[in-house]
Amino acid sequence: MTIKVKGLMTHNTREIPLGRWNLFIVFLFLLRPGPVDAAESRPGWQLEWEKTVAAAEREGQVTIYGPPGRQYQEAIGSFQEVYPRIQMNYLPGSGTDNSQRLFSERRVGKYLADIFIAGSGTMPLLYKGGAFDPLPPNFILPEVKDQSAWFTKRHIYADPKGQYIFMMSGDVNSSIGAHNTKLVNPGEIKSYWDVLNPKWKGKIVAYDPKGRGHIQTMRGIYYNPSLGAEFIRRLFSEAEVKVGRDQRLMLDWLAQGKYHIYLFAASSDIEDAQKKGLPVGVLEASPEEGHMSGRFGHLGLVDKAPHPHAARVFINWLLSREGQIQWQRKADNNSLRMDIPKDMLTDQRTVPKEGGKYLITSLPQYEDVTPILKIVDEAMTQAGKK
Repeated sequence: MTIKVKGLMTHNTREIPLGRWNLFIVFLFLLRPGPVDAAESRPGWQLEWEKTVAAAEREGQVTIYGPPGRQYQEAIGSFQEVYPRIQMNYLPGSGTDNSQRLFSERRVGKYLADIFIAGSGTMPLLYKGGAFDPLPPNFILPEVKDQSAWFTKRHIYADPKGQYIFMMSGDVNSSIGAHNTKLVNPGEIKSYWDVLNPKWKGKIVAYDPKGRGHIQTMRGIYYNPSLGAEFIRRLFSEAEVKVGRDQRLMLDWLAQGKYHIYLFAASSDIEDAQKKGLPVGVLEASPEEGHMSGRFGHLGLVDKAPHPHAARVFINWLLSREGQIQWQRKADNNSLRMDIPKDMLTDQRTVPKEGGKYLITSLPQYEDVTPILKIVDEAMTQAGKK
């Protein structure tokens, strides 16, 4: 038996015996690159990544408990644009509210969260409660595994074992707080110690140091050898400081002149007040009195995550160069990835310098705030007796 084959470039035909035709087909098949060869030519991490993304898309969603504020939701929400087949459920809330929600759910056997992002006042409590899985085993992308791109050429963790609470942000902070620009000459206050001048007695309002909202600042003061317990004791026993937790109200008091200085005021609140034309300015201490704060830039992988593959994809995206650019640009928090441009940040003073030595208040050795709160209580009690 023979088969007639028409030439590709001519109209001529010729007969090929069936046996030879079969050999010809086999020869062409062997020359064709197969899927196995293509797979073997790709690196192992890429195959693992493709399988993980495919599994994540089958799961269809990832649930993130994150910080409040539109800027954080937009920064983290950029993930949805890159992976539209993985629906992102974002639950904004304070660290206290979200941690209480998480533990309440777990007590009744509900495991709804995949990822937790918050400040260093909240994350250690979750870690101690056994709520996190280690992060490094979930790193897939080479650029995420590579520590050389990060500040100090290493990944920084805020837990004792160095694998559960990833610190992706680090803002250098030497701000004392805010002042009324009509009533205070900022040149008179260049150090925390300057606010103890008797002329400011009874004219200072401060965020409650016993509140978790600015606990990193209190850590920065207490563990700084140039300030320490002595400054905290004198501040709250001698200066007749009014404390509160309503940040908007305290800024209003400052702008109205009821108080001249607002200690521990958030930089974002000061900026908002300035945009509104209020007579509010920033008070800066010397760099020696500053510290590095992770703010809300702490990442944890919740154990027993209902969408483990989607959580893994999210972690790799967020810690990638692309993810950190989105985080830094939209949250306006300095990323500790040093291979991305920093000119997008509103306040360039927050950017740590390579080789700089900073008191990083998110580290576990500065976690204990019990002695701070004790000093504050004793000082306030002493002030009440005067």
